[in-house]
Amino acid sequence: MNPHKTMPPAVETYFTSANKSQLEVFTSAFDKDALILDNHREIKGMEAIKSWCEAEILEPNVTFEIVDMDDSNNTIVVIAKVDGDFDKSNLPDPLLLKHQFLVNNNNIKELIITLP
Repeated sequence: MNPHKTMPPAVETYFTSANKSQLEVFTSAFDKDALILDNHREIKGMEAIKSWCEAEILEPNVTFEIVDMDDSNNTIVVIAKVDGDFDKSNLPDPLLLKHQFLVNNNNIKELIITLP
């Protein structure tokens, strides 16, 4: 993986707007029919993504620190160190999450979040 590659604008928007708690900017990075798979939960469509962002990212003040990034074809894989005001018991320290983005027409079409 190469952390010095250029991140697509939609992926960069995902992380920077999450870190700044900017809900409208965050959702603007997604395609209107986008799908998120977060820990085996399926979040589909703009309203669901907005609710997920508020509950899972903004309320617990989640922040992301990019550790690594790679891209091949339209798939961008970002490893991010995650922190925030959530229950960290039984979680690795630091908590690293793999974000696998499928980007199409400058929007996130699909996002799969897993442990690396």
